[in-house]
Amino acid sequence: MCDAAPCTAFGELLMTFDKKLTLKKLERGNGSTGYTEKASRTVWANVEDIGVTVKYSAASAGREAQLRAICHRKEAEGYTHAVYEGVTYRIDSTGAADNKRHIKLILAKGG
Repeated sequence: MCDAAPCTAFGELLMTFDKKLTLKKLERGNGSTGYTEKASRTVWANVEDIGVTVKYSAASAGREAQLRAICHRKEAEGYTHAVYEGVTYRIDSTGAADNKRHIKLILAKGG
C-alpha cells in the first residue's frame, strides 16, 4: 500500500513517517550534573507542533511541551530523550496513538 519505507497504512488512514528523530536513553550518574548516553537510535516519525489544549495542560502542570512525535511503539520503548533538528527534548509523556503499533511522544525542552 505504501511505496516509501517511512510510511505506514492502516484502514483508510495513511500516516507518513517522513521526519528523522533520534531517540536516546540518557541517565544521570551519581553526583553528576550531566547525562551519560546508554543507547541511541534513529527512527522515522511524524513530528508536529502540539495543540493549544496539550500546551496549556502541560503548562498548568509546570511542564513546557513543544512537539508531538508519533512513531512505531517498539522503536521507542525505553528511551528518555529525543533529538529533532539538532535540539534535544525530554520525552515528557507518552500515550496511545491511532493504533497499537504506534506511540505518541510529547517532547519538552530541557533536561
